[in-house]
Amino acid sequence: MSRRSLIGLSAALLSGAAAPLRALAADRPGAGGSAAPPSPGVLGGRQVTREIMEAARMPSLSAAVVQDGRLVWAEAFGWADLEARTPATPAGRYRLASVSKVIAAAVAARLAERGVVDLDAPIGGYRPNLPLAHHNTTLRQLLAHTGGIRHYVGSDHDPRRPGGAIDQRTYRNTDEALSLFIHDPLVSVPGEVFNYSTFGYTLMGAVLESATRLSFPWLVEAEVTRPLDLQTVGPDIIGARVPDRVRCYHRAWDTGQIGPAPLVNPAYKWAGGGLLGAASDIARFGDALLNPGYLSLASLEETFTPVVPTREPAPVQVGLGWRIDRDPAGRLRYHHAGSIIGGRSIVMVIPEAAMSVAILSNMGDLPVDPLTPAQRMAEGFLTV
Repeated sequence: MSRRSLIGLSAALLSGAAAPLRALAADRPGAGGSAAPPSPGVLGGRQVTREIMEAARMPSLSAAVVQDGRLVWAEAFGWADLEARTPATPAGRYRLASVSKVIAAAVAARLAERGVVDLDAPIGGYRPNLPLAHHNTTLRQLLAHTGGIRHYVGSDHDPRRPGGAIDQRTYRNTDEALSLFIHDPLVSVPGEVFNYSTFGYTLMGAVLESATRLSFPWLVEAEVTRPLDLQTVGPDIIGARVPDRVRCYHRAWDTGQIGPAPLVNPAYKWAGGGLLGAASDIARFGDALLNPGYLSLASLEETFTPVVPTREPAPVQVGLGWRIDRDPAGRLRYHHAGSIIGGRSIVMVIPEAAMSVAILSNMGDLPVDPLTPAQRMAEGFLTV
């Protein structure tokens, strides 16, 4: 597949050198071997990407669009490694951050289809050693953030706390990950209130492990990577050699300078924010949820049906992981974004347009809600 550099990206990108761009599904050779002119959607996607990178001085950004079951665009901008001057390519694997949650939700849905778990059964039946406060919580509540589990607090990231900041610890097993929060008071009665919680997904993943007697990384391999042939999707394991993994960066809060991100160990939150993947595979994952096949029709309906808290209305509609709303044109839209040290991400699906969009970067800063550029990229292909 042909790849060529696009000259002229803004000098605002970091060092002032023109950042490279590599295309996977654009500028394909046409008859006679010449490159076909880019479509309006591709040109629009490039423009959106340039604007983001210029505004935020992103080291790299990778984007992909799947439409009608076909990868119509996948392109990477900037540098996978600034210091080594390694150009970003569409094969680059980025931290997915909370986009990991919709992948974890698919694992749970597939296990529920086969009767391995019941999304509405008390989780104490699968993991009896949990504190009693969690025994009657359900997987559906955890997936929809109504399980009463707290989210991060400032002390979680304090290096002075016993054991150090949670992102810099070593986790030998799932129980050590659960120990970060499992004995803390619930913030609400399970089912009553929406409270976004990555820790809720840590608990959800632990329950799936107990039900299957398999590790969560293995479940991702068995239920997502292999069935959908998404070879770049997998856990971010410290010290593992991962082909095409991009280097992660962050912006110093005091100087604004961009440098390598500190070490992060996401083993405590693989289900909620600890996976890696390439943009094209994440867009393909979204596409797989547009029609029955990978998931049954019943599972798809459950995945995209809002779970309604019993006491207080939720500020957003959430099904099994996915946020549910409508785009500016009134089309139904499913999406999830994520942020982590060294990564910003979004996957967005518009079922009416049979379209899935993914954007990944190797720095956590982004000047806008990532849903905005994802929608703009989609619009470019919708108006063709």
